[in-house]
Amino acid sequence: MTFYGGESLLSEITKKPSAFPSGGTKRLPFWGYVGVSKDTKKIPKTKLIIELVKHLCKEIAEGKTDYTTTCLILKRSLLLAGELGVCEIVEAIIKSYPDAIWFTNEKNQNLFHLVVMNRQEKVFNLIYQMIDRKHLLLMSQDVDKNNILHLAGKLAPENKLNVIAGAAFQMQRELQWYKEVENIVPAECKNEINCVGETPAVVFHKSHKKLVTEGEKWMKEAATSCIVAATVTATLVFQAAFGGTNGYNKLSVFMTFGFSDALSLFSSIAAAIIFMSIITARYKQDDFLEALPRKFILGVVFMFISITSMMVAFGTTVYQIFYEKKAYLMLGLVGVSACLPMLLFVASQFSLIWHLFIYTYRPGLFSKPSKRCTRPSN
Repeated sequence: MTFYGGESLLSEITKKPSAFPSGGTKRLPFWGYVGVSKDTKKIPKTKLIIELVKHLCKEIAEGKTDYTTTCLILKRSLLLAGELGVCEIVEAIIKSYPDAIWFTNEKNQNLFHLVVMNRQEKVFNLIYQMIDRKHLLLMSQDVDKNNILHLAGKLAPENKLNVIAGAAFQMQRELQWYKEVENIVPAECKNEINCVGETPAVVFHKSHKKLVTEGEKWMKEAATSCIVAATVTATLVFQAAFGGTNGYNKLSVFMTFGFSDALSLFSSIAAAIIFMSIITARYKQDDFLEALPRKFILGVVFMFISITSMMVAFGTTVYQIFYEKKAYLMLGLVGVSACLPMLLFVASQFSLIWHLFIYTYRPGLFSKPSKRCTRPSN
């Protein structure tokens, strides 16, 4: 079971996280959150790999190798699986060899530590529900006297940060991780100091200074661009309110135009005010957790309402002109064209707003019960 260089078959499989459902990162923006994989052709192959992993873990744990080799193979694979977020391998090893939860690396960092450092919430949920004596692991320290909250306060790896677009929302994600870990550790861990005399809060503040600055810059630039768009929209619909009210033969068409034009005007002004409040915000660390994202979501929603209402007002005017002249083909072409701005807005902003909405309003990172919650016998 050992390859050249001391690598086992199990550790070599662990290095291929994309072969497992939990380790794959290629997911659609929406379907990834509801648990549907983008590529369903790999499912049969994935099941075979999972069965192979379970068989290898069982063979190793049942004494087909000596104790030292067993611990070496399982430790390397378990800690690597925790870092890469491969739940299937973590589950198989812990079920086959429950004492594997006590494995640590050369820095005395256990599985919980590595999972938090690498921001692998799926694995954290899994082992948190599988392990009974988790409080002992949560309270342990590494060689630098960092507890798990110190490690949660350190900046996430770049590959995990880049999953989210925008420094402001990356900062939000970092805050969510820190707050979630803070809620599950004993109270005394929050004030413990490491070998350099820093508490977890100090570690988080120092590690995220640059990200806070980048988040503030990103948020202000985005808000400024949105203010310009909202101002242009408000100007157009304000002029249309006084220049396009004549010539309507049907009361229903006139009422539709008036209502949509007014709605567009008020929503664009509201959007501009909200984005202005974002620019003038204090930009403290905790503001990135909820206050700023909620304002941004609300501002974008008002922008969408404004653009949609403006196009409805435009559509009623086009209807009035071409319907009277029975130019139905032209009416259809212009009507379809009027939908393009809305579609472009949705297409360009949907992924960002969807991620932001999910991260802001969904339950906590560790609140979802795992389907793999069978506890091993310790």
